[in-house]
Amino acid sequence: MSRTILSNVRPHGIGDPQAITVADGLIQSVGPVPADVGPADHIEDLGGQIVLPGFVDGHAHADKSLWGEPWVRRESEPITMEQMFEDQARQWAETTTPVAQRASLFLKKCVAYGSTSIRTFVDVAPEVGLDGIRGLAEVRADLAGLADLRIVAFPQLGLLRRPGTADLLEQALREGADAVGGLDPAGVDGDAARHLDIVFGLAEKYQVPVDFHLHESGELGIWLIEQISARVRALGMQGKVSLCDVFSLADPTPAQLTHLGTLLADAGITIAVGVHGLLPVPDVRTLHSMGVRMCLGSDSSRSRWSPWGEGDILARAMFLAYKCYWRRDEDLEFAVTIATRLGRDALGFDQCDLRVGDPADLVVLPGETIGEIVVTPPPRTLVMKRGRIVARDGAVTAPA
Repeated sequence: MSRTILSNVRPHGIGDPQAITVADGLIQSVGPVPADVGPADHIEDLGGQIVLPGFVDGHAHADKSLWGEPWVRRESEPITMEQMFEDQARQWAETTTPVAQRASLFLKKCVAYGSTSIRTFVDVAPEVGLDGIRGLAEVRADLAGLADLRIVAFPQLGLLRRPGTADLLEQALREGADAVGGLDPAGVDGDAARHLDIVFGLAEKYQVPVDFHLHESGELGIWLIEQISARVRALGMQGKVSLCDVFSLADPTPAQLTHLGTLLADAGITIAVGVHGLLPVPDVRTLHSMGVRMCLGSDSSRSRWSPWGEGDILARAMFLAYKCYWRRDEDLEFAVTIATRLGRDALGFDQCDLRVGDPADLVVLPGETIGEIVVTPPPRTLVMKRGRIVARDGAVTAPA
């Protein structure tokens, strides 16, 4: 049996260098280089670098990515949902490169940055039908050796306001989408009860997880979390529902934060933490202390709506820490914890804590401490998926 031995690495950036020995896709040992190294074994001497579990991207939009396309000049000024819808419809009409080609380029970039588990939201609307779903299904199969990719069928232009979207969401689930999404049940669709009926109905029928993007802020956003939490408990869907872009969590009063944290923890709802230019970051330390599940997401992927985003979850952890103005190392380390262990727990990916028996999903990068690599994210030296080296020095090297 051949093995890959990552020698001279520091798991989680702690202590003296050790060796991580990998065989059959799993971590076989953590400690000294095995005494029985043979000619079939492959040794990588990594010079005391840090090794972390592979990153989890819980909120990507790979189908929207214009990665690899010529730069698009963005001129729309209003920062509104209507402007986003207009920009997205224009992108669909003008972009001729197939979704699978663009998404594959972007997702390979995510892998090269160290993300080995990715959840991507894929647009479903009458204007595009299921082109995105089918393209990402192709990419999911092609990149199976590089990353675990989950597809959420997502009504980007709204659900009720675009007749036929509900039927397309159901067809997407029939064709293999892993989860179903919703968007602004009140703010965009104007009928939260009906919107929730459809999304939860599809989730129950096909036994899949649910995500809602909740851009509604203030009291309306709080009311929606109350409604969703009640449905989760009534349907027994604890641990199968998540929320992205939860604007009502951006700046609540202390009493509201306690109320929302209690609701979310009791219902087992995951918060995909977003880092947006205009909004404060939720108080993730307090929410975590209350038992709220969470992950981190890259969100934007250089679409016509926004030039930002390149799929680097460690950079997103840096933005999170900067916007929170975290200075203590334990807080900087928590940003990485969200991007690794907490994300795996929240979204049900196989756990990897760099222990014997864990799947060998790893990322190696230079640096002295976790705090340092959050403040100044370095290039990724090596990425491993299921025991196989899949990327080096910022580029995918292994076939899927």
